Amino acid sequence: MGVVALVVVIVGGSGAAWAIRSSLRSGPPPTIAIQSPVVTTLSWFAAVNDQDMPLALAHFVPADREMMEWSSWGPPFVHLHCSLQSKVATNAVVYCTFKVINDFDMSNVSMWDVYLQREFSGRWLINNYGQG
Repeated sequence: MGVVALVVVIVGGSGAAWAIRSSLRSGPPPTIAIQSPVVTTLSWFAAVNDQDMPLALAHFVPADREMMEWSSWGPPFVHLHCSLQSKVATNAVVYCTFKVINDFDMSNVSMWDVYLQREFSGRWLINNYGQG
């Protein structure tokens, strides 16, 4: 009987965590300010560090929000430095470095390129990120 109760608690707890995450993702994400590609990128990293999924999602082009479906938040990004690498009227690339992350999902990662596109609203939104 004790094993059954433990399984119910674990499954119930996992279901509750999933329900909380799902409810945070339901409804429209917050609106981010119109800002430069670098400031948008830094704002996204801040939302990730704060584990604010709705705000992190708001920094993405709607079609690419699944890129935020991380299995865990992992350690925060520290010693973050971002600089504009290229920018044209509708696209930009921001290069960011941070302290090496030795996490299961990001072993020895210390930089990302963040790709943004400018929306009709004037907002820069992320459509991709990663190494190289």
